[in-house]
Formats: sequence, C-alpha cells, structure tokens
Amino acid sequence: MTPRTRRACVLVAPLVWFAVGGAFFLAVPLVVPAIPPQFENAALYRPWAGWTSTYMALHPLWYAPLFALAYLWLRGRGLLVGAGGGLRFGLAVFALGGLPGFALSFASFQVSAEVYACWLLQSVCQHALTGTAIGAVAGRG
Repeated sequence: MTPRTRRACVLVAPLVWFAVGGAFFLAVPLVVPAIPPQFENAALYRPWAGWTSTYMALHPLWYAPLFALAYLWLRGRGLLVGAGGGLRFGLAVFALGGLPGFALSFASFQVSAEVYACWLLQSVCQHALTGTAIGAVAGRG
C-alpha cells in the first residue's frame, strides 16, 4: 500500500465519522422528537454550550485516525482486506469497545432506553461505515 493511500485512509476516517454523527444530530429530532428535550435535564447531562459541544465536534478528529491506523496495522499483517474487512473491523471494535461501555453506562445512569438505543445505533453506524470506507480506500492502493 502506498503512503498516499495510508494518508487517504487516515483522512477519510474522521470525515465519515463526522458525517454519520452529523446525520444523527440532524435526524434524531425529526425521527424521535422525544429525545432532544431529555438532554435539557441538567441533573443527567452537561450543558451543551460549554466544552461538551467542542469535545463532541473534535472527537472524530483524534479517534477516527487512530481507528484507521489500527485497521491499517491489521491489514498490513494480511488481515481485514477490502471494504468487507473494514466492516468486520468496525463491528469488532464496536462489539469489544463500545458495547461494554454502553452496558456500564446503562447500568449506572438513569437515561431512557430510547436515548441508549439511539446512541448504540449511532455508534454502530459510525464504526461500521467508517471501517467500510477505510477498507474500500485501502483496497484501491
């Protein structure tokens, strides 16, 4: 794989991650209008206007490149080739890293099941679609 292809994978990852997050940010109020008012509960959620919104916007810029580099490391060892390999990687990272965290959060915090379901769906989509995208880009070069 060329250095240019590696760079493309590292660059496409945060773009896809951010795009999926943005789509959920815009779609959730339309599809499940009961969710946004729940975030106004200051006893459960930090105010969005502070550092929280900044962190949420910047998160893809550090996490997604690391995600892509982990995929590229495994791909360099002959594993996870192509878009299908990227998809499997994304789903595995979600299953091993995301699900346990969500289970702990669900057990610890009094947040509605619909919010958790939305968070889970967004996370699995971000992992799966980003993995598929970097797998496809890596497969080209």
